[in-house]
Amino acid sequence: MTTRRTVLITGGLGDIGRSLAWEFARQGTNIALCDLRDDDEGRAFCLKLATSGVGVFYRRIDVTRAEEIAGFVDETVSAFGGLDICIVNAGIVERGDLVDFPPEQWRYVLDVNLTGAFFTAQAGARAMLASDRGGHILFTGSWLQDQPRTRIGAYCASKSGLKMLAKCLALELAGKNVRVNVIAPGWVDAGLTAKNLAANPHLRFDMEGQIPLGRLMSVDELSRAVRLLCSDDAGYVTGTTFLVDGGASLIRRKLAPSFTPDED
Repeated sequence: MTTRRTVLITGGLGDIGRSLAWEFARQGTNIALCDLRDDDEGRAFCLKLATSGVGVFYRRIDVTRAEEIAGFVDETVSAFGGLDICIVNAGIVERGDLVDFPPEQWRYVLDVNLTGAFFTAQAGARAMLASDRGGHILFTGSWLQDQPRTRIGAYCASKSGLKMLAKCLALELAGKNVRVNVIAPGWVDAGLTAKNLAANPHLRFDMEGQIPLGRLMSVDELSRAVRLLCSDDAGYVTGTTFLVDGGASLIRRKLAPSFTPDED
């Protein structure tokens, strides 16, 4: 009898998190979701996911609190007998020029995007090391980890730090059957970005003009790329960034300040 795998996803109720959950549900993977959204919203989504026959639960968790995310990981292991995949997906954006950026906003972005990611990966790694199953830790980064942008400097810095965190953790865990990688999407047609573009069609036209493939990525395309990285087909891949940006990083064009990412 094959043991069902288990995935934990932070930021699980955003458009990207929900798409990831459905992708893993189709593979028959048990799913533990957390977010800061209401419990009722989480339970309603879990009821839909459960129709696929997988085990699933949701908790309202603040990833910047190490004890909360550690408890969530422990609950996941207790519920499903282990943890195979930890997707560190929670993230935020705060806008403003760095010269005038308030200290509390800077701390908030770094707390969620980098420190919260560290707490999540640390707890996930400890759970994986406690078993003989190994595992995979995947950070949701951004193509902007290597592309400076005005108005979102804190976001870019946090994602750049995430890239190095993944490399260091991958090196530390390489001999312990735990892989660590980053998936770095470009512009995804989801969340607040999709809403903003729907309200401003001319922005979509301008943005797609900056992408060599000529269109934004769908959440389903991103989820399939995640599925690949988390599969045995990528079993020799660790410490790397998988860039899925439609070629946007291949060109250097000055974008208007409105062309900034929106976490959902």
